[in-house]
Order: sequence, then C-alpha cells, then structure tokens
Amino acid sequence: MELHSISYTDLTKNQFFELLKLRISVFVVEQNCPYQELDDLDLIADHFLGFLDGQLISLGRVYKDANTVFIGRIAVKSNFRKNGYARELMEYILKEVKTKFPDLAIELSAQEYLISFYISLGFISSGETYLEDGIPHIKMVYFN
Repeated sequence: MELHSISYTDLTKNQFFELLKLRISVFVVEQNCPYQELDDLDLIADHFLGFLDGQLISLGRVYKDANTVFIGRIAVKSNFRKNGYARELMEYILKEVKTKFPDLAIELSAQEYLISFYISLGFISSGETYLEDGIPHIKMVYFN
C-alpha cells in the first residue's frame, strides 16, 4: 500500500472527493449512522491516504490542539479489510505524528469493538465507554 500524508490545503479536488466517498461509505452507510460526516476539523487536519494500484483503500485524519494530537476517521474499504491495511496505516500515522509532534499526547476515540486492535498498537483505554453518534466508543491514549 502506498501511503501519503496531505494537509487539507494540499488535497486535490479528486482526492477530497474520494476520501469523503470512502468515509461516507464506511461511517454513514455501512454503520447506518446518519450524521454530519464532513466537519470543520477537516480544514485543519492532515489527511492520511492509502492507495493500492491507484485506488484509495484506507484513510485517516490527524489534527491537534495545544497539547494533544487527535487521530480519527480511520477507515479501510470493505473489500480490503482483514489484510493488515488498518495496522499499516496506523503504524504510518503514529510514526509521522511522533516525528512531527514528539512532545504532544496522542488520543483517539475508538469504536468499542476495535479496542484490542488499538491496544496492540500501544494505546490504553481511558475512562468509560460512551455513545458517539449512537455507537459505543472509548477514549484511548497512546503510551508507547
């Protein structure tokens, strides 16, 4: 998989279209969760795109505030799952984040069924499970 980190301002119109199409396919259609997928955080985020044979198959986004880097919108196209692409993407994102922001905490909001996946990458659960758009999530913090 070919991985890229691209700021919002450097995304082409076609890249932005493809990433929204994949996010809507996963987070709105597959999860049957009608919510505002596009938000203002996209404007300040770095977008991570994974391509296989020129096709966008995985993505994520990263944004920060003064003290914390937030990872989110991690998705892999349905017919490419269970092939290690999510792990490859997350390892790439973590490497980039630790290089670019070595002194900032790293957090994400994990869907409950993915907790063990994120633990295997060096995250730990923080707090109680909560509903986000009707789906159980838990805050996770990176400690590796």
